[in-house]
Amino acid sequence: MKNPATNTLQIGYEYISSDEDKIIQEMIDEMQAQMDRVYAQKKMPRQIHTKMHGCVKAKFIIEPDLKEALKIGVFKTVKTYNCWVRFSNSQSKPQKDKKKDIRGIAIKLMDVQGEKLLNNKRHETTHDFLLMSSETFFSKNIKEFRGTLKASTAKNKLKLLLYFLNPKHWSLLKRLMGTFIKCKNPLEIPYWSTQPYRFGALDKAVKYYLKPSADNCYVNENIKEPHYLKINMAQTLYNHPAKFDFFVQFQTDATTMPIEDPTVPWTSQYVKLATLEIPPQQFNTNKQLEFGENLSFNSWHVLPEHRPLGSFNRVRKRVYEFMAEYRHKKNGVPDVEPKADASFFNNVHIHDKNRINVAIPKNKALKKTAQVTINCSKATAFNFITNGEKLPNWLKKHGSIPAVLYTKNNAETYDFVGAKRTVYLDKNQSTLEELLSYNPFANYSYRITEFTNSIKHFSNTAYAQVWFNTIDDKTRITWDYTFTYKNIFSRLILNLILTFVFKKFMQASLNNAKKYIENGD
Repeated sequence: MKNPATNTLQIGYEYISSDEDKIIQEMIDEMQAQMDRVYAQKKMPRQIHTKMHGCVKAKFIIEPDLKEALKIGVFKTVKTYNCWVRFSNSQSKPQKDKKKDIRGIAIKLMDVQGEKLLNNKRHETTHDFLLMSSETFFSKNIKEFRGTLKASTAKNKLKLLLYFLNPKHWSLLKRLMGTFIKCKNPLEIPYWSTQPYRFGALDKAVKYYLKPSADNCYVNENIKEPHYLKINMAQTLYNHPAKFDFFVQFQTDATTMPIEDPTVPWTSQYVKLATLEIPPQQFNTNKQLEFGENLSFNSWHVLPEHRPLGSFNRVRKRVYEFMAEYRHKKNGVPDVEPKADASFFNNVHIHDKNRINVAIPKNKALKKTAQVTINCSKATAFNFITNGEKLPNWLKKHGSIPAVLYTKNNAETYDFVGAKRTVYLDKNQSTLEELLSYNPFANYSYRITEFTNSIKHFSNTAYAQVWFNTIDDKTRITWDYTFTYKNIFSRLILNLILTFVFKKFMQASLNNAKKYIENGD
């Protein structure tokens, strides 16, 4: 607010316009109308930051030896919070990752004691931080933003074009385009809160800043797939951690670093308060992706010491709260805050478990290899080859080798070391497969036992390894099959079968996969 005596802005204070409530309600009505129109007969996603790249487990580690003035709210004591971190694109209508966009990160700390500001989640033990890939926002105030929102949510898309053709809106358009970025990996870019927050006392305001660590290692092999940000993040986190430094930036001048105008960058120094540490993990599972889609975030779901400031945060409170409740109700999914227990990280450190200590034998064993090069990405090839439902599409009958009919997993999924599945073949035959290693988009291996066909007379166990390599923007698949043999006689017969029958089956199968993927059957 303005100081009534001097009519000057004060640090940490807000100025609330008389028509703010009316504008916010109009925005809610417009967003609801658009969502009802677009998603009338299907599941409703969140309105903003719709496209998710992944929701991962992490630690939020408070810095030791903070100055007393910095020991506020969640930073009051030295502590490590378990948390969920959601990465996203901002557009309401999901688009290809190669297009410029605002990228977002939402952090949900757990085991944060104390009442929160949101009435319906006052007693929850979670706490949210919301940041995005632009230091500043494109609208100066909510009245200006409301005009953009009205044009962008209109049923007639021509209205948005006409809106930006108006010379009065060109400066807004320039700022908007300046917030859009391209990136190769959500883990390698910085994020800002853009909007300010209280830091304890009424005359203390800060913005948040998240900076990726210089020690991070990234895997960015793919920049052509429509969803390559998810792929690159998954490949990175499969074997590498990712760390971010969490800073605050204090408002030191109320005029040059305003609360109510987020288009103006603040110029004060950054002060580090915590580290966000994301351990290696596999997050790209249906269960975890669904969890991330149903999770809700709100800049007001915080301790009072971190109260959001500024008109856009006041908009967020009502809009996010209403739309989250509306979305969950329409989808028939409860809006539940997660809780962490001692087992939170039990299934995270898969880089220590991605191989079983079983050596593929070289003695008393026969190996055959097949290769094919497919005009697709590694992710597409890997997802197709490892999908049990797709096996009948490429493991077809060839000579005396029967076709695969279907598979049955012994666990919920077949995507972790030790997972087993039964493969049912034609002529009432079957085998049991067990994953020995699983490195998404790179390679995997498995052991085959319990043969019910004639192979059982010559071999008890076989081992398969599959590699995926990028060759001139295409993917080369290499498939090794190693059979053990029981005795010299078995070796002779098995070698004939593998040379004249099974190797041809392997090559024909990979050719089937190539045809299926490239033709989009």
